[in-house]
Amino acid sequence: MAELLRKDQKVENTWDIESIFPTEEDFWKQFKEVEEFLPEIKNYKGKVTNGAKELLEVFKVSEKWGIKLEELYIYAFFRNDQDSTDSKNKEIYAKTGSLASKFGAEWSFLVPELLSVDEEVLNGYIEELDELKVYKFDIEKINKKRPHTLDPEQEKLIAMASEALSASDETFAALNNTDVDFDDVEDKDGNKHVLTHGTYGTFMESPDRELRKNTFFSLYKYFEKHINTLASTLGGNLKTKKYYADTHNYSSTRNHALSSNLIPEEVYDNLVETVNSKIPALHKYYELHKKVKGFDDFRLYDRSVSMIDGEPIKFTFEEARDIVLEAVKPMGEDYVNNMRKAFTERWIDIYPNKGKRSGAYSWGGYTTKPFILLNFDGTLNDVYTLIHELGHSMHSFYTRKNQPYVYGDYSIFVAEVASTCNEALLTEYLYSKFEKEGNKEGMLRVLNEALHGFVGTVYRQTQFAEFEHIINQHLQNGGAITSDFLNTEYFNLVKKYYGDVFTYDEEIKYEWSRVPHFYYNYYVYQYATGYSAAQALSRLILEDSKNAQVYIDEFLSKGNSDYPINVLKNAGVDMSKPEAIELALKGFEEKIEKFEKLYFE
Repeated sequence: MAELLRKDQKVENTWDIESIFPTEEDFWKQFKEVEEFLPEIKNYKGKVTNGAKELLEVFKVSEKWGIKLEELYIYAFFRNDQDSTDSKNKEIYAKTGSLASKFGAEWSFLVPELLSVDEEVLNGYIEELDELKVYKFDIEKINKKRPHTLDPEQEKLIAMASEALSASDETFAALNNTDVDFDDVEDKDGNKHVLTHGTYGTFMESPDRELRKNTFFSLYKYFEKHINTLASTLGGNLKTKKYYADTHNYSSTRNHALSSNLIPEEVYDNLVETVNSKIPALHKYYELHKKVKGFDDFRLYDRSVSMIDGEPIKFTFEEARDIVLEAVKPMGEDYVNNMRKAFTERWIDIYPNKGKRSGAYSWGGYTTKPFILLNFDGTLNDVYTLIHELGHSMHSFYTRKNQPYVYGDYSIFVAEVASTCNEALLTEYLYSKFEKEGNKEGMLRVLNEALHGFVGTVYRQTQFAEFEHIINQHLQNGGAITSDFLNTEYFNLVKKYYGDVFTYDEEIKYEWSRVPHFYYNYYVYQYATGYSAAQALSRLILEDSKNAQVYIDEFLSKGNSDYPINVLKNAGVDMSKPEAIELALKGFEEKIEKFEKLYFE
């Protein structure tokens, strides 16, 4: 079956980016405004050293034009993601990226100038004007950057290089999205199916083992063909991140990435060590999986198939909508009503089409809706993806509703908490629903999904985090980032995490080459830490409705107004200690036992 073209999508199934710019003409009008403002930025150089009033003026102007640029960039980003085969979308995205780079370069003097002012004097400005008090915490964070900030001209040169330094990322995006061309795959009956990023997950969850096998080999055939190019793009990305860390006097790329949110590196190491200590539980899960399915020869392309026989439960998008709204009722009426806006105000781009970015995400700006990109295919996993991304969007919604622009976002360390907390609420809702109905199969399917989701979120992301740190350390120690090195290190980790239960096909060693998160900067570990925090928070919410309001007030609504470790602690979870991760791993083992007992009773 041919892929749906973007022009054939029904409007009601697409996101409302016209709410940002009603027409392309409106976009270019604002683009021109920002472009014409660029030469004016130099007039604000030196003002922050002239006193409190001048400092306030600079902050207000940078915010005003920062919001305008943000709107442009989000619109261009979404246009490109909804259909990267459209040359006009690519042009808009490229030009906006260039504008953003120039804008950043022109404003690059701001932080160095702030840091040229004595810390006591700068704090005095804050006390002098009431309007500046809102920036007190932001100034506090900036002051902590003093050892890592260069002079204004050096910072401008580095900022000007950002566009050129992103070339590796753009090449990877082209290979992984725009130019991707997988061979069609056959099922056990000889029927051919179009393999795309959007259909990959569905095929790998299919009970048809021949289809799963052919999907696996078709996918990795493409990536093997480009493996040396992809090693080069990833290597270029790692070198870029190392360059930024080195030039700003950080001890390592990881130190640079985590210090932006003042996350101790021990948090990262603690996650890897704690999860590694419980790898036998992952082996136990797959032993159970193998036993339930009756496989003599268990392959990695079997790991996503449901342990429950029969056709997977399928949902229409409307059914998925109703389920997630029911699942979050413990959060309270206000939360539910605000989440409903996602469906009535077109926050969501629902279905796949040719050229559309794979996967799912939630993103938006301070003045935009918290948009969601999906590739919905109706599986139970897609229902989890929907409530996951809605968790992000609700986090953004409450943050922007309650915080000024300066704190209107949240750190990546807490970014996955709201999303996975929603997933936990969905699991509890569905399991309870099926239990009341006496639906053993439904209960097993929910447990199956929860176990599968835990593996993907905690074990798999920790495996990715471990790989990311290995390759960054290798580069830091003078090693070359080659396809042979990447293949070997990745394959070794796969075998460590998945153990002797599997018979391995060597093609899995290419998996690193298709993971976009390796192009981020030490991001993936936060999926696992966020999941662990979310498990603890969901228990608090289900125990007492008052805790739901605390969660909304102290976590969802706080944005960047405090350090992420403090935000979580005030909401009820202390991530500076290993207990939350240990609790999550214990819950995983309990679900394995519950599934095994229920299945074989």
